[in-house]
Amino acid sequence: MTGRWYSSALPYFFCGLRISSGLALIGAVVAEFVAGTGGTGAGLAYQILQSGFQLNIPRMFAALLLISLTGVALFVLMAWLTKVALGSWHASELS
Repeated sequence: MTGRWYSSALPYFFCGLRISSGLALIGAVVAEFVAGTGGTGAGLAYQILQSGFQLNIPRMFAALLLISLTGVALFVLMAWLTKVALGSWHASELS
């Protein structure tokens, strides 16, 4: 081995992080839809459900916007982390 065995796997690892961070957010929201919050009522998915039942459309779209912005922020954070980790030596991040 050359000592740089990890260098060929890192771009794929960070790509997986970018994808899975958004999917984890989707999974958390869907799990809250299905399982509920246990009576605390603190989650954004709970707010979406309650707003739908009460026909409070502005509150529903505000919760949807916050979830969307969180997903975008997670993706940007993972892209930045990829740039920091791979930016100086890997061809996929040199542009």
